[in-house]
Amino acid sequence: MCLALAAALLGCSSGSGPGTGGAPAGPSETAVTSDGPAAKPQVTFADRLPIARYSYTADEAAVIESAQQVLTKRCLRTFGITYKPVKPEDDTSPSADRRYGLSSASEAARLGYHPDIGPLPAGPDLPQDALRVFYGNRGAEPGTAEKVVYKGREVPSNGCFGHSVAQLAKKYDAPGAAEVARVISTQSYKDSLTDPSVMDAFRNWSACMRSSGFRYTTPLEPANNKEFQGKDISAKEKETARADVRCKENTDLLDIWFKAESALQKAEIDKNSKTLQELLTAHRQKTEAARRIVAEG
Repeated sequence: MCLALAAALLGCSSGSGPGTGGAPAGPSETAVTSDGPAAKPQVTFADRLPIARYSYTADEAAVIESAQQVLTKRCLRTFGITYKPVKPEDDTSPSADRRYGLSSASEAARLGYHPDIGPLPAGPDLPQDALRVFYGNRGAEPGTAEKVVYKGREVPSNGCFGHSVAQLAKKYDAPGAAEVARVISTQSYKDSLTDPSVMDAFRNWSACMRSSGFRYTTPLEPANNKEFQGKDISAKEKETARADVRCKENTDLLDIWFKAESALQKAEIDKNSKTLQELLTAHRQKTEAARRIVAEG
């Protein structure tokens, strides 16, 4: 189960580079579009949970990413490289996260259990030798990579982009507090699986699925069905996915699960309020610093 919220809590959303070639977004991060006038609004859970208050907002992440690009541009300029950051495309489509499995009827009808990855972001428009300055030895094992030298000057080991990300992180990130928030986010999900109300809702969902001809004990099982993990999306996968969402709606499973996990998170947030306040302060300071960098250009 992909927990995108945990990444946002750690500030990972503001540390991803353009076209870095990393793994595509996980299920909780997929962007989907409505499939017609009858489609319900996409359901999001991760950004409504109590711990989400301690993650960056979309606007904060955007300004931090912009600041990283400004710092990267400055670094590249010291090597005589002109760089024009790629402007990110606005994402106006609503997203359905999969923290609690498939939740969108339109998504089930179009994609079954397959994620809608969407187009990968464009990489930096730079010559090949300049890309080594941009990325450095990213991905190489520590202590094994050769130094990158460009026109007689040594390049930061993580490249201008990685160096720029690290600059902001070193000054403003609060890794200890972020780890507390991450643990709350991941542990609350695990604990919710054994909450009596959620387990009862699972049983009701399973009975509903059986009435439609599908035998699954929990809603976590269908997405892990190897039959549905190939490249193609079969009619059986879509049919199962539609029944899955319909049974979630008929049993109020999503609402029950969300309320149970929210209660678990609130209890842990109360225990760690001082540490989490430090995280909010760090986020505010980093965002303010990012805005100054962007303003300076």
